[in-house]
Amino acid sequence: METATDVRRHWRARLDRAATRLPVSFSRGQDAFTVVSTPLLQDLLRHTVPSPVVIAEDGGWSIFLDGCPIAADGTDLDEAIEDFVVAVTDYANAWIDRLHAAPNHHHAAALAHLVAASTPDQLRDWAGRSSQPTTSA
Repeated sequence: METATDVRRHWRARLDRAATRLPVSFSRGQDAFTVVSTPLLQDLLRHTVPSPVVIAEDGGWSIFLDGCPIAADGTDLDEAIEDFVVAVTDYANAWIDRLHAAPNHHHAAALAHLVAASTPDQLRDWAGRSSQPTTSA
């Protein structure tokens, strides 16, 4: 494994390598790091983070993320998705600021990275793509 100094010396070449989805790993002391392109990171994280659950109920829509304190509601699906994007972004920001240190939020690291690496439009697509809504009785 290369050292951080080696990678720094050849930074442009390492970024070009990562852009083609090839691995770029290096160490700094006892710590190991990997550089990946944002699209690859998003693909990997979307397979790790549970998909949002979309429910049509009582003339409205709800979206939640199982295992996380994130929920959104709307009178139509678009409104619920917008509310969800705000809620998941707020949670990710809180995770980055302070919740990462709380043991009961450690599991949300992948979610925080997914949100940080995504645009609001990409988050809307992610929330909407999971919608084969279940209806509540």
